Amino acid sequence: MKENLELLALILSIVSPIIVGVWFIWKKRQSAILENYKTLAQVWTNEGDISSKETKYITLKLTLENGELYGSLESPRLERNYEAHVYPGWFSSKLEISELLGRNLIPKATIKIKITGNRNRLKWNAQKLKDVDVLPQNTILWPWNR
Repeated sequence: MKENLELLALILSIVSPIIVGVWFIWKKRQSAILENYKTLAQVWTNEGDISSKETKYITLKLTLENGELYGSLESPRLERNYEAHVYPGWFSSKLEISELLGRNLIPKATIKIKITGNRNRLKWNAQKLKDVDVLPQNTILWPWNR
């Protein structure tokens, strides 16, 4: 009986810090993703960046409503705005861009976006891009204050 209690105490002394560590990391991840939702929910643009050689200008307008992060993508090269839906992650987020034609959403691009700088820059890296002549492959977006 004594050996069983000693074994149980040993197992608990090993497993307890692991469980607490996993719980701590999980809570940190949750709060970081929640902060990313709040940071991303604004208007972003790559116009006016004097250090960039990018000529494909875009404006990404994102709204946070009922736990969903969505919006529109505007560009002078587009006939009409594209739909944008963001899935925030811990270190980077996935941006899916689609065109609404009737009742159908036509996928146009999948973009990896990452908040950088002092949480005031958005690094844009296209993963799947169907409209190469309209959307940039790589660029930096800045918050746009009207």
